[in-house]
Amino acid sequence: MVTPHLPPHQAANALLPHLLGEGLRARGHQVGFLTFGREADREDVSFVRRRSRRLKRTRLPQALEAAETWLKGAPAMKQADVVHIHSNTWMNQVAARLAERYQRPYLVTHYGTEIWHHDGKDAAFRHLNASAHHVTLYSEALLARARELSVPMRAASVVYPPVADAFRPLPPAEREALRRQHLPGGGGLVLNVKRLHPLADQATLIKAMARVRAVRPDATLLIAGIGEKEAELRALATRLGLTEAVRFLGLVPNDVVARLQAAADVFALSSVLEATPTVALEALASGTPVVSTDNPGGVELGALFREDVTVVPKGDPAALANAILSALASPRRAGAASAQLIAERFRLPGVVARYLALYEAARRP
Repeated sequence: MVTPHLPPHQAANALLPHLLGEGLRARGHQVGFLTFGREADREDVSFVRRRSRRLKRTRLPQALEAAETWLKGAPAMKQADVVHIHSNTWMNQVAARLAERYQRPYLVTHYGTEIWHHDGKDAAFRHLNASAHHVTLYSEALLARARELSVPMRAASVVYPPVADAFRPLPPAEREALRRQHLPGGGGLVLNVKRLHPLADQATLIKAMARVRAVRPDATLLIAGIGEKEAELRALATRLGLTEAVRFLGLVPNDVVARLQAAADVFALSSVLEATPTVALEALASGTPVVSTDNPGGVELGALFREDVTVVPKGDPAALANAILSALASPRRAGAASAQLIAERFRLPGVVARYLALYEAARRP
């Protein structure tokens, strides 16, 4: 697996490689990782140090990353039967060239940004896809966009992200005890789990919470994640008088995220762009209804999960607030149909089986 992230990062391209690796090992397969990081290499993980971009114009950072990727990736390629490349970075592109050099078939999985922002002119990105045995994408909307952009792909399909087993409804007593930890005086609990990034647009969510609090002064928003927008978002919450109502939790371990998902009354996704938002699926798997903006992934989940996913316009605090208030006014858990759909299409065993079939097909002459 070649991926820019691994947990504790909550990015989709951290969670899928990690979960897929666990599922494959459980079936007796060997899995190794090449990823960015400053840690010392472990038996199953090699780290490539991400260099400063202050010398970006010289291309020195990319050259150093490429050299380290080549140095650490070559031994892994020699041992691998199949290479699975997650997303598109300089490291990933070098790893793809390495796989070609050692005649190892590789798959590519795209999560969103690399397709949404493709301008049709990035030759290295197009080569990455054209030379892949198979390209998987995170949603039907993403696959349609790739084809619209004429991204060269020998074969392509949609494989939805898996939801870890930790994301399940809690017993009622346990859930209430957890809610009391975050809401000692009672009230409504709203959750957002995303990197604090412009595309996640937590600013709109915080503005919506100001409207929610005007009607429900007992409502609390928990935001789990880190990112470049944190200082700006904290300042916005303070300016709107929401210092106590909006709590920034930072980078939260996945097992804690699972409990938060089960405790919340509603999961709020304010993103302007998503393929398939894993965090929304995790909420549904935990029994929590979702309010999402009409980003492509939110629209797709709304069609799949119907009454358990409410879709509102992007960048509209009033619409988002009204949907949250409706969820808090009549609190309920996600329905049996959603639980069945999660079990059939979004649990790890089925996703592992799908990728194993693709790996086996790649290995065949």
